[in-house]
Amino acid sequence: MYPYRSQIYLGEVALYVEDVYRVSQFYQQILGLAVLAETDTEVLLGVGKEGLVRLLPATQGKSKTYGLYHLALLVPERKDLAAIFKRLVENRISMVGGSDHGYSEAIYLEDPEGNGIELYYDKDVIQWDIREDGRIVGVTEELAAQELYEDGAYTEPFQLARGTRMGHVHLSVRESQPASAFYRALLGLEDKFSIPTGSWLASGDYHHHLAVNEWSGKHLQPHQKGQAGLAYFTVLVESKEHLLVMYERAIHLGVSVRWLQSRMFEITDTDGIVVRVGVK
Repeated sequence: MYPYRSQIYLGEVALYVEDVYRVSQFYQQILGLAVLAETDTEVLLGVGKEGLVRLLPATQGKSKTYGLYHLALLVPERKDLAAIFKRLVENRISMVGGSDHGYSEAIYLEDPEGNGIELYYDKDVIQWDIREDGRIVGVTEELAAQELYEDGAYTEPFQLARGTRMGHVHLSVRESQPASAFYRALLGLEDKFSIPTGSWLASGDYHHHLAVNEWSGKHLQPHQKGQAGLAYFTVLVESKEHLLVMYERAIHLGVSVRWLQSRMFEITDTDGIVVRVGVK
């Protein structure tokens, strides 16, 4: 069960990839996700019944555009992070890094096509730096990697812990402050922590469901449909009434809205990033 008060829930993240089979094997063999659904062209991977990553065939090669900075898989407990960390180390899987963020511990890596992945667990909320105004301040400190490794234990065939879910999505955008304002208005998020080049946003009392940063610079192009990288990310709400509220917000913001079905619509922001909003 998700332990934090929130009005949204993150669903699957879809990626356009040039080699669906190769990337699918990475998520299965390295991260321990299972195939939940598969066709001749696409694969949905997840844990239990929870769909986490959908792979779609790219029609354009990868180039530097705005889109995904990383998707973040939230494991239930520290022992679950220790298990995957130990396994990555012992199998000599390259990692980008690891950090203690105050409210979480996290490790970072990339899939075979360079899509960023964070694996993390949340510390007990009593360890979070929660300010009187509701902000939740994060830090970037050295991960206790040796301790995490020594605490790790796993068996083969490896499976990521049941209860793992999409914890947050971090986006690369042209301008972080307008992007932050847009997603706060659309999804009803609060600014939990900001710096001049990035913002961490959440519904309720979580540290962040969505983050945006402009660290790639202002010279990139918007992401195009079919281009390798982020296809879309999914935000789910509890009711059709809440969905219609978000639909009205999207209309007010002046973005084009496309209904995919009666319980889900899709919008595209100015950086070419697609978000699907639906009922859980």
